[in-house]
Amino acid sequence: MTVFDSSAGIHRPRAAGPPTSPHQDAGDADEIDLRALWNAIRRRWVLALAVAASVLTLGVAFTISRRILAPVYQGSFQLLVTDPISQDGSSGAAAPADSLRQLAISETGKADTAVLNQVLRSTLLLAPIATRFGLPPGKIASGLTIAGADRTTQGVLNITLQWHDPLQGQALLAALAERYLAYSLRQRQEKLRQGLAFLDEQAPELQNRMGKVEQELAVFRRSTGYLEPSTSAAALQERRQQLLSRQQELAQRRAQLANLAASIQAGRMVGQKYPVQELVTEVAPKLRDDLTQVEKELSEAEAIFTDSAPQVNELRARRTQLRRLLQRRELDVLATELSDNRAQNLEVERQLASLALQVAGNPRLVQQYDAIQQRLTVARANLSSYIASRESFRLQVAQRTVPWQVIVPPQFSPAPVKPSLSRDLALSTLLAVVAGLAAALLRDRLDHVFHSPRELEDELGLPLLGQIPHLTNADGQTITAAIEALEPRQRFPLRESLRNLFTNFRLLRADKPLRLILVTSSSQAEGKTTATALFAHTLADLDLRVLVVDADLRRPRLHQKLGVDNLLGFSSLLTAEQLPNLATITTILQRPRDRLHLLTAGPTPPDAAKLLSSERCGQLCELIRALPHYDIVLFDSPPALDLSDPVLLSQHLDGLLFLVGMQQINRSLPTIALRRISASGADILGVVANEVVATTAHHNGYGYGYGYGYGYGYGYGY
Repeated sequence: MTVFDSSAGIHRPRAAGPPTSPHQDAGDADEIDLRALWNAIRRRWVLALAVAASVLTLGVAFTISRRILAPVYQGSFQLLVTDPISQDGSSGAAAPADSLRQLAISETGKADTAVLNQVLRSTLLLAPIATRFGLPPGKIASGLTIAGADRTTQGVLNITLQWHDPLQGQALLAALAERYLAYSLRQRQEKLRQGLAFLDEQAPELQNRMGKVEQELAVFRRSTGYLEPSTSAAALQERRQQLLSRQQELAQRRAQLANLAASIQAGRMVGQKYPVQELVTEVAPKLRDDLTQVEKELSEAEAIFTDSAPQVNELRARRTQLRRLLQRRELDVLATELSDNRAQNLEVERQLASLALQVAGNPRLVQQYDAIQQRLTVARANLSSYIASRESFRLQVAQRTVPWQVIVPPQFSPAPVKPSLSRDLALSTLLAVVAGLAAALLRDRLDHVFHSPRELEDELGLPLLGQIPHLTNADGQTITAAIEALEPRQRFPLRESLRNLFTNFRLLRADKPLRLILVTSSSQAEGKTTATALFAHTLADLDLRVLVVDADLRRPRLHQKLGVDNLLGFSSLLTAEQLPNLATITTILQRPRDRLHLLTAGPTPPDAAKLLSSERCGQLCELIRALPHYDIVLFDSPPALDLSDPVLLSQHLDGLLFLVGMQQINRSLPTIALRRISASGADILGVVANEVVATTAHHNGYGYGYGYGYGYGYGYGY
């Protein structure tokens, strides 16, 4: 019997396994995606080109019509809205003397671009200009854009206007500049008047508030006798915090010592240096050295003598004695440290209690004094701020009333800015390309079929063992006749693709033999029976002894493909009164050709699933395995998604080949069928792509391909 080996120098396919995500290898994801997109576009290039041309034509026509019928012109000017000379460069918080001044009038050196944008585009400013030019309300605002000159210059605004008439646009820009300057002057004068009135209103109230607080402080000092009660309270509080910190350190150290003592008591740290920094010093160094020496001698003795040797037992007893003595020494040191820690903790607690008595009577007076002092500080700061602000305000009124300035005069471009021919044509081209590709990919994806073997392999996550090309006129005649009817140029790729399938198959599962192989698919009309017959013919041509078992007990067709009768077969052996022997099985085998034998399906039973799930089926499969002189046994079974027969039969066989018809079966069905098969524990060896057309094969780099097709139906007549 021929034994398959894995010594051939051919690239081994990926390890088999249940279907997983299409993108198992993140490193190859981009390459696979690009290849799939390219193949889809090549299949639908006519649709992609038509859609792209239509979109591009519409885009070009729309752009040109807008350019001719409704061009848009643009003009702008720059407006300075801050005072670049008197602006305060300080970026810190305002001094107390400036706080009241900032309340009286906002600083002119600062400009909020977002707020200015809303104000300058408001109806309050634009409505008079629109009325003067006879424009509808909101017309000017629709073409007006206000933004900062750049990110670093917040005090300069770019005022941009887009308009269909450049002459009218120039007049509008000039009117806008004049209107904005008048508005800035009016607003500045109003702020100055409001600031002066605010300062005059604050003076009597500030002076009265400060006098009341000073009188309250004098009464408090006379009644309590305290000048600065907060000073002593702060010292007491600082001392208390120090004691609390010391108490926490002692607690942490006490916990470390307790944990260390527990570890030594349990024997986990005997003879080791302590993790606590203060206890790193050696405890009984002579004992540690003796223990180290004994452990070294024990290791040497265990390497020479047996575990029960007297030398080993003596050294072990000595090591135990030294460890116990060292443990007691270490625990004594830790006990001393713990005792000292507790004494220090008691002293800290005593000092805390003493401080608590001292502080108990002081907080209320401190709180009252601090409250009065805070109010006095605020009152003095407000009065000082008022005096400084009033004097500074009177000196700076003149220079602070500088209005906004136009630093770049209004100018309108004579050339249109919209639509931009270069930009819109580029966008139209890009949109046309995207629309064409999207239409092609969408149309290709709506097929819901596998278009290429590579796509099949990526989708199912299983090794692609091979692809079987088309066999012309396979329906209604035997496989031999169909092959002989092919032209030589068609026969060669068919033969080579099947041999390639066998080459990949023999590299699988080098750790176990593969003799009994089940061939199935997800649904009907995928060419499974014809592919099985073709594969059997190829194996026989390669001088292998092949047995084909037609396990499709519901719609057997394998005997038709191989040109034999179907009087007795697999169902006859399953329904026999007694388990047949090897000689009985041999007598009913058909011999369609040299080195190829066939066990037909036999008469159709009333309940095929019951027969395949019986104990007799497993026994019969073992008898078939024991048949001599066969290198490989192929089982043809019904579709796995329609029926449970393949799942039941695969439990008794060595592996399973899953066949998928290209460009004809819904791409979701194989995944469902393989998930169902994997749940039964069957060994899925890989997938075989069927009906691969020539263009699909070559475009995906998988070699030969000539599509073939045939169909048949399954019933449920149990």
